[in-house]
Amino acid sequence: MNVKYLYSLIAVVVLFLISYIGVEALGLQILFGIVIPYVAIIIFVSGFIYRVMGWTRSAVPYKIPTTCGQQKTLPWIKPNSIDNPTTTGGVVIRMALEILFFRSLFRNTRMSLKEGSKLSYQLEIFLWLGALAFHWAFLTVILRHLRFFTEPVPFLIQLLEKMDGFFRIEILYDVAKWGLPGVY
Repeated sequence: MNVKYLYSLIAVVVLFLISYIGVEALGLQILFGIVIPYVAIIIFVSGFIYRVMGWTRSAVPYKIPTTCGQQKTLPWIKPNSIDNPTTTGGVVIRMALEILFFRSLFRNTRMSLKEGSKLSYQLEIFLWLGALAFHWAFLTVILRHLRFFTEPVPFLIQLLEKMDGFFRIEILYDVAKWGLPGVY
């Protein structure tokens, strides 16, 4: 048995005992039930923002082309205002489409030579669909957990719960169940 696993187990047991003694013996329910979880969330989110801001400030040693549309050049050439934006509105639209629909991943293609020297491109549609399904499902899970932190539960979260329950798959419900019912 690897001894390094025991350190993690001991740390978890010690943290459990600290919280158990603090709540049961010392009556610190507010500290361990409200203050510490919110402080942990604040530290996590601020650390995440700090890391992202650090990544945005880091130098890139070479240029990475991230646009694929016609750049704004001459007046008689129509620019592509979403794929190669020059305004703040265009940047907001492009970033929203990238964040919500992974447009650059959709454009991911694989090149291969076929029939001698003929260049062929293959679209990686399943990679894009898998990434889209995973990230949207993860976003749904995170948003549905907001009901644990808000009272009363916001209307949009309730609507999301009903929509998520609508898409739940149930075949032979008494025999096999897929999906978990909502907690109400």
